[in-house]
Amino acid sequence: MNFLGGAVKLGRLFDVTIRVHVLFFVLMGYWLITAGAYWQSQLAFCVMLFTIVLVHEFGHCLGARAVGGYAHDILMWPLGGLAYASAPMRPWPQFVTVACGPLVNVVFCIVSAAVLMAATGTVTAVSPNPFAGPSMALTAEWQGYVWLFFRVNYILLCFNLLPVFPLDGGQLFRSIIWPIVGLRRATLIAAQMGIAGAILLGIWGVTGQHFIMIGIAIFGGMTSYQHLKAAQHGALAEDDHFTTHALRQQSAGKSWRERLFGGHRRPARPRPNLPREPVNPNPGGWEAKLNEHQRLDAEVDRILRKVHDHGIQSLSYVERQALERATRERQEREREFERNARR
Repeated sequence: MNFLGGAVKLGRLFDVTIRVHVLFFVLMGYWLITAGAYWQSQLAFCVMLFTIVLVHEFGHCLGARAVGGYAHDILMWPLGGLAYASAPMRPWPQFVTVACGPLVNVVFCIVSAAVLMAATGTVTAVSPNPFAGPSMALTAEWQGYVWLFFRVNYILLCFNLLPVFPLDGGQLFRSIIWPIVGLRRATLIAAQMGIAGAILLGIWGVTGQHFIMIGIAIFGGMTSYQHLKAAQHGALAEDDHFTTHALRQQSAGKSWRERLFGGHRRPARPRPNLPREPVNPNPGGWEAKLNEHQRLDAEVDRILRKVHDHGIQSLSYVERQALERATRERQEREREFERNARR
């Protein structure tokens, strides 16, 4: 599914393009129309929700860059936000990239709760129950808006930590058990848990007539199933070449501000007929590596022909993972070739 199709470019910040799907405007319009005389309060809520989700997605983008990855797009759509960020396929980089999103909500919750407690002089100004109503200790109108800000962040935080792909909880769970059971096994476990969680979320949405929950359950179930099939077909692989030394070379000459807030571009599209690695002194090892590269080249050529004929939206999740893996491996081969050429 091509989520970027039908999206309007809102602007660019920190070298990240922000797009809003037309369905998002439709949903906001529906909320404002059905609010009736309270449309101004509903508009303030929509602006607040949009801002919180957007900053949450920027947390993912900056987290990916902090561990040597890249980020180039954010899409706002009716079911939330999608950060098109990519980090090295290793447990720690993946954990940092995912965790930086909920971390934004944690900070917002702490700050807003501290403001309310200081203003009212009581810790009962906020409740650990995300569905609790406003406290009687709130007396000023501005305190009501701060409480709403706290509640929106708290609910989004709790919801995002559900162990369902593509929610942050499902990805964090996989990153935590990854070093213990390996990438493939961790993905299988997390995906199966995600499918079960999506079913429960869908039942809750149907019984409570929460249509957005139903949509999220369907999307979560489909995404969890795609991760399950990718793991079963061996389309997931760790990035062994993303070592500390390699990350230092990539960030050489760049300040931390440049690494986080600018200067990152998405990798170039893989091209056939790139230079091969130099001959390995070990013939058996060289032949095995050459055969693997030839197989990868043939698969990339097939995927690129499919993109040319039917568009990028025609690619399955497995094919997208294969293309991204080929991109990283070819970049590493080019860097290795250049290092050997300078010797």
